[in-house]
Amino acid sequence: LEFLFASCGVTDNAKKKALGIRYVDYNTSEQWLSILEYQPYDPSQPDYLYSYDNWKRAVISLYPGANAATKYSMADLDQIMGKAAHTDIKTIGQFADYYQKFYQVSKWLTDSGRIGSLKRDRFFGNGLGPNLWSNIQHCLSIKERDVRPGDPYTMTQMKAATEFVLRGTNTSVNGTKYSQQTPGLYTRNKTPYFGQSKITTPIPTIKVEETKKRFADMDHKLETILATLQKLTTNGGSINNGALRNGRCLFCGKTGHTIHGCYEADRYLQSGQAI
Repeated sequence: LEFLFASCGVTDNAKKKALGIRYVDYNTSEQWLSILEYQPYDPSQPDYLYSYDNWKRAVISLYPGANAATKYSMADLDQIMGKAAHTDIKTIGQFADYYQKFYQVSKWLTDSGRIGSLKRDRFFGNGLGPNLWSNIQHCLSIKERDVRPGDPYTMTQMKAATEFVLRGTNTSVNGTKYSQQTPGLYTRNKTPYFGQSKITTPIPTIKVEETKKRFADMDHKLETILATLQKLTTNGGSINNGALRNGRCLFCGKTGHTIHGCYEADRYLQSGQAI
């Protein structure tokens, strides 16, 4: 409104006040008209009482909290901090939302002398929540070794450490789902990975049908061996240079070779089916 006054060259106080009430609803305009500073000029009263600036201050006084001196309060900072701690920040998007809101309020409170930098830093750390803070503190203990025990880390240091811990996570404010295999993301058991992906060994799967088939083959080969040995004992054969008296192999029962040159016996030995 005041930009329009300057652009259009409006300087008369009465005209400024008349134009000011044109942008509000009827009930609000009636309320603003009832203010003493808006009343027609009275020569018996001081001139400054009827100025536009004085009328504007009177209008603002009708709305508690609208004064620039009470723009933010410690209650606003407490609310932002408590909401973030209750949410349990898990993604970089959630942290960015918390940081932006906290910075806006804390900057005004710090500049106006309502809060000191040390208290601001402690408030900021409390809003990060215990799960996330344990990983941030571990990171800061490595990067910021000059900080004395008991002294708070600065908001800048905590911001950098948080971004390091949460790197690679969802950048959306509402992105609450996360994976334990996401690089840099802390897990619920408070085990920081800090850039290392969790390595898991795959568990081999066992096929029941294939296992049954292997056992059946082993049973068949064992029966073949036992049957061969039984023939040797029932026929009363004796070993002579690895062959039976009738010229058959002691292992497979075929002619033309001895057990020392038996292909079947050698295959059984190599496969571990015979000793």
